[in-house]
Amino acid sequence: MKKITKRLMLVSAMACAILGATNSWAQAWPNKPIRMVVPLAPGGGTDIASRVVANYLSEALGQQVIIENKLGANGVVGVDFASKAAPDGYTILVGSTTTMAANNFMYKNPTVDPLKDFLPVSILGTIEFAMLVPASSNYNSLKDLIGAAKANPGKLSYGFGSSAALLCGEMFNAAAGIQIVKVPYKGTPQSLIDLAADRIQLVCEPLGPSLPLIKSGKLRPLAVTSVNRHGLAPEVPTMAEAGLPMEHATWAGFFVPAKTPKEIVTRLSNEIVKIMGRADAQEKIRETGFIPRQIGSDEFGAVHRNDYSRMERIIKQAGITPD
Repeated sequence: MKKITKRLMLVSAMACAILGATNSWAQAWPNKPIRMVVPLAPGGGTDIASRVVANYLSEALGQQVIIENKLGANGVVGVDFASKAAPDGYTILVGSTTTMAANNFMYKNPTVDPLKDFLPVSILGTIEFAMLVPASSNYNSLKDLIGAAKANPGKLSYGFGSSAALLCGEMFNAAAGIQIVKVPYKGTPQSLIDLAADRIQLVCEPLGPSLPLIKSGKLRPLAVTSVNRHGLAPEVPTMAEAGLPMEHATWAGFFVPAKTPKEIVTRLSNEIVKIMGRADAQEKIRETGFIPRQIGSDEFGAVHRNDYSRMERIIKQAGITPD
């Protein structure tokens, strides 16, 4: 009996020592620069909004937060890269509805399980999309575009530089009963450049990054995919108003590798929620097309789990087969 008691005391002491070391280590965090992995091309709305948060987070934590763009397979490469990082609080992934949910149903043999391999930290914001055509095109309405696509099946093309844009394009094809051909790009900026040059006929992308080209008269939005009209372009009708009841909105948020200490996740979540409540940060983020949100780790986890199931359902309903 005495031997058992001694063993229990020894195990208890060891557990306390480990817990104390973990807490001490977490309290010392961060003591070196942190990398923020953006699995998309530089210059897009997600990339720009992430840089805004990274700058504020650097001030809050007293350590530089460095953006690292990891491109490939519409976010798959970057997410896979971040999943293999040490769970020590020095790697933050900027994930989205598409890279952390839809991609697992749009690509064969996924290497990452977003629900198991990552911990949610905080939402950056939500974003609605717009159906964009070249300003020089003859399509002045969604009805015009759909009519042309039906009259010329397989001859019109849409560009995509992200999984979100690909999903939007395929949802549009399914909802309208048309066959607009998909054309992949390395990122959103490249697809918008080709759209403005009339090399492709359509892009479904967030309004924020598209506004300079819209204001300069190179692109024209036919409809927005939000439930209500968009604050950045209130004159543009919703998809439903334009005659096609289709909605497409996504979020972007911050994740860390699974097994990252809870103290670090909580600290990061609290700091980012504070940042998202700052008026100056909100203004900068809105300029990218995102609507800033103050949603911490626990609530974000619920949103992520719900949207993971929702994306599976939407992709099946749209008839999208994994590439």
